[in-house]
Amino acid sequence: MKVFVCMNSIPTERLQTLGHLEIIKRLAAAGADGIEIRKELLTQDDKLEKLGALCKELNLAVYYSAPEFLFGPDHQLNEQGFKQRTWEAQELGADLLKMPLGSYHEKETNMSYVSEVLTENPPNDGLAITIENDQTPGGGNVQTITHFLSRCKTLDRPIEMTFDTGNWLYTDEEPMMAARELAGYVVYIHLKQVKRVHDGWVTEPVSMPLLPEVMELLGNFKGACPVAIEFPVTLENAATYISLMKMEREVSHERA
Repeated sequence: MKVFVCMNSIPTERLQTLGHLEIIKRLAAAGADGIEIRKELLTQDDKLEKLGALCKELNLAVYYSAPEFLFGPDHQLNEQGFKQRTWEAQELGADLLKMPLGSYHEKETNMSYVSEVLTENPPNDGLAITIENDQTPGGGNVQTITHFLSRCKTLDRPIEMTFDTGNWLYTDEEPMMAARELAGYVVYIHLKQVKRVHDGWVTEPVSMPLLPEVMELLGNFKGACPVAIEFPVTLENAATYISLMKMEREVSHERA
């Protein structure tokens, strides 16, 4: 199993002090297989091409995450945003682009136009396009996501899924049920542990060893599906989490 680290898992003050390039070097030394670059954390000094070149030099896979919705409030494709993020992902040399679904509507969204845009502007070979279940009512709804991905499959459009294990709780969905429903579309997993507090949910480090229910959840997906740390870690303990996650997933597949 490949283990990625999302840049938003690193304390903000360390990222601001050390910068992306140094953080990437340290995560490579910690044993990470890949890095998820987050658009919202980039500064004017961060050059996508340079970040991608360093990842390639360190033999790290690189994924690109953008918070911009794939579908706008009018339920139609955010064409300009999609094209721009695809271009940025390709400049980074990313293997995967992740965007939240946004305001997709089963009846009002013009999927034929989505198909046209993808046909006329195909991503580079090797760039996977995914949507992630986020913390919004629409973008975190199992039925809506299933409908969208099934239509993409029918139209032979290359859009797949990033499955966030913790975000389902924000939208009152059951993670295990979502995993069973969507497993066939999932190519990337965000692993996090969330805890309810008086005014909502907060993300916290996962329990190690991984809880039985977490192992059962991950068991729904292909063994080669990369898993990303998207919970708070430090540069001092990242290597421990990466090593334990790899070990646990390998053991679980041996038992299966």
